[in-house]
Amino acid sequence: MPNPRGHSARRRPAFLALAVLGALSIGTGALTGVSSASTETPTPAAPPPVSAGEQSVSKDIVLDCPFAAPAGSQQITLTVSATVPATVPVGSALKFRSLTASFTLPRAVAVQLPPGAPDGIRGGLTLDLTARQGDKSTAIPAPFTIAATPMPPAGDVKLTATADLPEQAITVPGKVSFDVGAPTIAVKPAADGATETAPVACTLLPDQTTTLASILATGAPTAVPKKPAEPSTAPSPPPSARRDAATPQDDPPFPLITPLDYVQVAATSSVYRLGATVASARTGVLNGTWTVLLIPPDYLQHDPSTISGNVGFRPVDATFLGFGFVPVTATVEFLPVDYRNSKLIEFTGKLVLSGDFLTTHIQVMARMSNARINGVPLDLGPDCVTAKPISLSLSGAYSALKGGILSTDPNSPDPDYRGFALPPFVHCGTAEPLSPLLTGMASTTTNVNQAKVVNVNFGSCPAKDYPDHTKCKPIPSTPPPG
Repeated sequence: MPNPRGHSARRRPAFLALAVLGALSIGTGALTGVSSASTETPTPAAPPPVSAGEQSVSKDIVLDCPFAAPAGSQQITLTVSATVPATVPVGSALKFRSLTASFTLPRAVAVQLPPGAPDGIRGGLTLDLTARQGDKSTAIPAPFTIAATPMPPAGDVKLTATADLPEQAITVPGKVSFDVGAPTIAVKPAADGATETAPVACTLLPDQTTTLASILATGAPTAVPKKPAEPSTAPSPPPSARRDAATPQDDPPFPLITPLDYVQVAATSSVYRLGATVASARTGVLNGTWTVLLIPPDYLQHDPSTISGNVGFRPVDATFLGFGFVPVTATVEFLPVDYRNSKLIEFTGKLVLSGDFLTTHIQVMARMSNARINGVPLDLGPDCVTAKPISLSLSGAYSALKGGILSTDPNSPDPDYRGFALPPFVHCGTAEPLSPLLTGMASTTTNVNQAKVVNVNFGSCPAKDYPDHTKCKPIPSTPPPG
């Protein structure tokens, strides 16, 4: 496949190269294997920067906290943040670095604290981080400390609590997610000897997700014991022959196939001769997978990896000016090459992990129907299609955690990626031949038409919380290409 950035295939350490698998659902159904690997809490250190193979995660949860009268119940937002690895080998320890919980204490609560609050506020909070793997879960208590924070002369008080959890041992392969529970908060004046206040047990408001992080626990493939060789009376071959004979017996590459979370797709294409943009309705990727090839004996990863799946687009209505001045409306469909037997377009892309860059080549058919030219209906028939498939070569920045935007690029050094040609139309018209008319209005022989596809990976929109994926967060805006 052409690669406009000139990336070459190469091998990298398996666990580093698989770092971005952390937010993907692998559906192993494995049992939870999370436990404390240490009971001592080390002295907190300054937060180090995020390194390779790690991810910065953050989650906002909205709480109802029943503080004492007269302030009474208050709604606050707690932001929990941390730095965690994206993958961990089974049998190793998982560490939450830079674990913090921040919230704003309403002024009404701060002013009713016992005497001494003008010197500042301190305290703590405790919540559970619940590790989930398959249908099993384990609660990990997380105590946070709120350091002395000056009381501002007016307004609410912004407080940040820190925690240093023991390392957690991961013993079972598969995706492990960590959910944030509702905290119990206790604050008091910072002055020595200040009176303690009663802890306040907050509750989560309904209809919100609580997943802070998803991490993939990886395990090296188990080697199959080889049957001992039978004694042989034949003479030993020369050393060179023995080396050649051993080569075919090497272990084959090990494909690690990971199902993708729900991926929402929105596509736009601009047709040069019509001066029009056709925008698809949002759709989703079906049977999306990520295939990573591990090379024995050290199971280093071959780069690029492969992303594949199927996508189907609903027909859309488009309006444009034929020949630059004739108003035309028509229904446009993008279909697979085998459009008579299927509605799903297959795609395969090469993902270069070292640069988070995806390239893909797709072939589609375009079909037009329900046309009106200057208000006069034209019966195009059921099979008014392009004479041959449209060849689309798309590329762009892409993250397996979040998705990305793939498009043609008029300035690409590779001609295949500069746009696409629109072939002539055939089989158009029932009462009269209309194929020449549509071909003359829209078709081109050069790659002057442009396309853009926006993919959003809804790793934070699980089906258990959002049975209807139309309720997920909206896709980013998709301006027309070109």
